[in-house]
Amino acid sequence: MKISLRQIEAGSAIVVVMSVLATLMVLVGVSFEYTQTINRNVQRSDTLENAVAIGDGTIDLMFGYWREACRKQTNVAPSTDDLDASDLPLPTTTQFPNVPNFTATRSADTTKTISNYKIVAVDPQLVQMGNSTPPTPGVGQQPTNATYNYIASVDVTLPTLKGNITTQIRRIFQKEQVSPWAFAIFYVDPLEIHPGPLFKVTGPVHTNSDLYTAHNTLQFFDKVTYGGKFYNAYMPGDCRTDPPTPPLFLLSPPDVAPAKQPFGLDASRIFNNGDSNPNNDSYHELIDIPTINPSTGVRYADPLQDERYYDQAAIKILIDSASGTRTIKKFDGTTVTSSSTGNDLKLYNAINTALNVTPSKSIRDEREDSSVLLTTLDVGSINTSLTCVGGGCPATSTSPNYIHSSRWNGVVYITDTSYTPSTRRGIRLKGGKVLPYGGLTVASANPVYIQGDYNTGNGTVPSNNGDPLNPTVSTYDKSSRPASVIADAVNILSNAWVDTNSNNSTASNTTVNTAIVSGIVPTAGCHYSGGAENFPRFIENWDNKTFTYYGSMVELYNSKQAVGTWDSAVYAPPLRQWYFDTDFNTNTPPGTLMLYNYIKSRWYMP
Repeated sequence: MKISLRQIEAGSAIVVVMSVLATLMVLVGVSFEYTQTINRNVQRSDTLENAVAIGDGTIDLMFGYWREACRKQTNVAPSTDDLDASDLPLPTTTQFPNVPNFTATRSADTTKTISNYKIVAVDPQLVQMGNSTPPTPGVGQQPTNATYNYIASVDVTLPTLKGNITTQIRRIFQKEQVSPWAFAIFYVDPLEIHPGPLFKVTGPVHTNSDLYTAHNTLQFFDKVTYGGKFYNAYMPGDCRTDPPTPPLFLLSPPDVAPAKQPFGLDASRIFNNGDSNPNNDSYHELIDIPTINPSTGVRYADPLQDERYYDQAAIKILIDSASGTRTIKKFDGTTVTSSSTGNDLKLYNAINTALNVTPSKSIRDEREDSSVLLTTLDVGSINTSLTCVGGGCPATSTSPNYIHSSRWNGVVYITDTSYTPSTRRGIRLKGGKVLPYGGLTVASANPVYIQGDYNTGNGTVPSNNGDPLNPTVSTYDKSSRPASVIADAVNILSNAWVDTNSNNSTASNTTVNTAIVSGIVPTAGCHYSGGAENFPRFIENWDNKTFTYYGSMVELYNSKQAVGTWDSAVYAPPLRQWYFDTDFNTNTPPGTLMLYNYIKSRWYMP
């Protein structure tokens, strides 16, 4: 049969149409599969992003729990076992309300939304320690200046269009422990430094708040950091109008750094002025006597229990000048008297002698615009009493000539409890050229007055720790006896001080080597605080006389007793030769006082 051309063309058209339809169907299928793949990938990417966000949120929760657990034991770094379920509760649905079917477990179970939820202590190489072993600091770090590492882990599992996706999040937490004595100047409050004469600061400087400097006679030779802001200006409330000039930063410009919290406690949250608990009112509690609840006979809840210098002291001396009584206690709170025996009697006699060498006298404190009754503690007398036969007296000595040998730790607490705003009281430290072996810390809730050279030793060579061209003590040699004075305020009385001429005293060259923790009277109402240049307070005419200071100055609180405002008219400033005592980097004063910082460090996905 003969096929017409028209029939051939029609058949070809059908084949072409069918081929096109088949191709289109393939293309549609490919497009659909591609679209589905894109959708799955987008959904998987979105799910992964959500999982990372959930992991980050969980890590933030863990950081808060971990920080609180660390604050329970501020002077130790907790082990993995110490971070138990009560310290590290599992996250709940209420914390992640937008996550459907939310579940959480501590085990490695990827059927749960949150799994592998834990914080472990690690060494500096991030290798996990034994569960009961605390983390170790880095090689070469000092126990008083160290960083302890932890790894927080969480696995997040979320459903996708095909199966589940699991994301692993890890972050390093660091507990940074720093001695306050690692700074030439450390403030928790705003730090002002406005010297007139040239003032050189030779060690690190830090404030947790704002830094104010406005004079080109100020020179920083080490790192300067602040937690708030830096102002080349005067602080609000300081009414001076002379134009500010920039200080000289010889190492590097000042920089922001995290706040370093004393005892690891957040003062704005933990301490609560005005509540029913009198033991949590400020960092001033560090030097206060703990308050006892009269209804129970035990102290009120105390954030600083065992941190207070009253608790730490091997010797506690409580004076009541109004009644003329003295109470001398040992480390455990036991009172020693003239009727005691053995070492207890030796302790009583030694302290009683040290208090009687120079009797209490009133002086005129021009800054306070008041007379202040001073109880004098003769440090030289204590040193003699604590010296073993044959020379130096190690803290472990059991010699019968070494009083209080079983618990001596170099800390003495002394306070006159009869202070009132109208009956001013203070503690004078005298005869302190040579301190007991191992050093000495004296703490008081009263203002302390250091009279004469302090901790300068009896060496035979000039100091090489300061300015060798102009040493003010030609035989300065403290023999590695670290010292601190911790008080409501710390005042310097020169070698030339005479009580009967206290309202018109002319100073002489004097050297003091001790760390100082003291309060300030903040700048306000056109009254300048006095700044760090007047952190140790002066009430004499120091014109053309030198005050040489080796140490570390730490401000933690406002003064409660020595509240007179700074007034340049009550003294003439000394020539200042001030040096950070670098020995504090390895040999700190007796007693425990630490700063802590909690850091969220490196984040990674294994």
